[in-house]
Amino acid sequence: MPADSSIDATLRLARDLCLGVGAFCVTPAGSVFTQISDVMPPDDAQQRVAALALSCLKHPGARAKSLLWSAEADEIGPPHPDSSLACVAAPIWSGEQWLGLLGVVDVWLPELDQEQRDGLLSLAAGLAAELEGAFEGGLEGDLAGAPSDRTERTVPTQVPPESSAPGARAGSFLDEVLDNLPEGLVVTRADGTIVLVNRTFSTMTGLGMDSLLGEDISAVVEPATASGVQSWEDLGTLDDGLGAVLEPLLGSAEPSATLVVEGVGRRAGLHAHGRRLESRFAGDCFVTLVRSAQGPSAPHGSRIQDLLDHVEDGIVCIDAHGTVLIANQAARWFQGLGHDQLAVGEPFPAATALRTAEGQPVVAENHPLLRSMREDTPIDEDLVLYEGETLVHVAVSARPLRVDDGDGAIAVLRDVTAEREREEHLTHYALHDPLTGVANRYLLDDALGRMLDGLVRRGGSVSLVYLDLDNFKAINDEHGHEIGDEVLRAVARRLERAVRGEDVVARIGGDEFVVAHLSGERLSDGDAVVARIRKVLSAPYRFGDLALDVRASVGWVSASSGCDTPQALISRADRAMYEQKMARRAQADRIPA
Repeated sequence: MPADSSIDATLRLARDLCLGVGAFCVTPAGSVFTQISDVMPPDDAQQRVAALALSCLKHPGARAKSLLWSAEADEIGPPHPDSSLACVAAPIWSGEQWLGLLGVVDVWLPELDQEQRDGLLSLAAGLAAELEGAFEGGLEGDLAGAPSDRTERTVPTQVPPESSAPGARAGSFLDEVLDNLPEGLVVTRADGTIVLVNRTFSTMTGLGMDSLLGEDISAVVEPATASGVQSWEDLGTLDDGLGAVLEPLLGSAEPSATLVVEGVGRRAGLHAHGRRLESRFAGDCFVTLVRSAQGPSAPHGSRIQDLLDHVEDGIVCIDAHGTVLIANQAARWFQGLGHDQLAVGEPFPAATALRTAEGQPVVAENHPLLRSMREDTPIDEDLVLYEGETLVHVAVSARPLRVDDGDGAIAVLRDVTAEREREEHLTHYALHDPLTGVANRYLLDDALGRMLDGLVRRGGSVSLVYLDLDNFKAINDEHGHEIGDEVLRAVARRLERAVRGEDVVARIGGDEFVVAHLSGERLSDGDAVVARIRKVLSAPYRFGDLALDVRASVGWVSASSGCDTPQALISRADRAMYEQKMARRAQADRIPA
């Protein structure tokens, strides 16, 4: 693969972003591209990385939309844990087409931080554009089979970027223009079937664009009462055929119509004007522009409903039979419902998309609104809603309400996501070191206590690693506290990358850090944890043109029963670190200058 290849460049960026020793791209047919650092042994590096890449294709998360982690099988790599390979991989998608995986390999790869996660997913998305056309052109057949013994492969063809296709640009631009017209656009065949709408018309009707297409125009719009007729049937008596019905309404200069959203009963005054079209694609059509009627001509009920629909909080009211009396657009959105699922005059839906904080669906009998009416008491409950991949926190406040001399209830639903995030931020600030972002002493004591309490029933052990930076005061004195703070942040980041997600990294003093590691399968593997920590801390620290060598004294202890308290275990680890520091100093004193 040429040095300036886009795939090669992507692999290099991915490898450097995640601080790995190599990167790979593997296609569904088994074609493997690799980019391996010089630090890897050359004899089996290519074979091991390719085997790891191919094994990822069988991973259950290979066709997901999020990152997956994997490691060498025992029969592939050497048994020593510090020399086995692991990888994190991002699925490559182009629309609905899965094109393979982009992965980063290291001898030991911990969880990535958010910046690295986002960066790897972004690189995978960019790689999709490069691979899509090449695979369609037959690359899969050329490269399928056993992995290559070369480090890099050449992609013979690449699809030109979308910007080079004028037809595609014109179509996309036209769609954007139609959806951003200030007036609603609807195109209707002579038989009344809707064949095209824009987003503005969808918003006016409150119906989704997909649900409008193929619908009959008479189910959405009816003539205004001011025109002297009450319905399409009345208007249809003027002539035979629906084409003659549509033309007087849509073909005149400024007729008026009343919008009726099916199943909701909401009415809003509209003005529509249009013209006939002899379409080459759809035959006889009517192209119509629709805008909202202003002023007192709009019915009183529609103005109240419009006001409710502009309220950010969801509002829904039911009577004693569970029939919906009031429901605004926000109430439907907050419960993940379509417009036909929370219709005025219909029973309250048996199920919504709302979930409890634990993720359980909220069925009708447990909905705060129905419970409030049934139990005749106010109910306030925090629920959640998944909007795509976004988690929305919804506070539901339901109250009993007398409706027509009978029982009923009203509920207000409010988005409290920002409030919950602020609360979580304050909680995080109280339990984490403000400089480095790792846990503070309070959070360490709590987490360590829970680890120790679980040893009796779970078995295994808890390893506590205590480390102290040896030359930190000299760095502060020589380079200033700003560089000293940067060193502490860098040390914290490296420690977090050296341990698992369930382990705890804490800063408990100026230059003192602690790592709590839980092993549920065997007695302490503290030696392996310390080895990884020494590895990640040993590389130079670079800040602009400044390179610093930061060393640490490290000691660790292990607890395999519930006898130790967090304070006792920390004290033992502190002594172990101090003994190790003294031993290093004594050894240094014995070495002749």
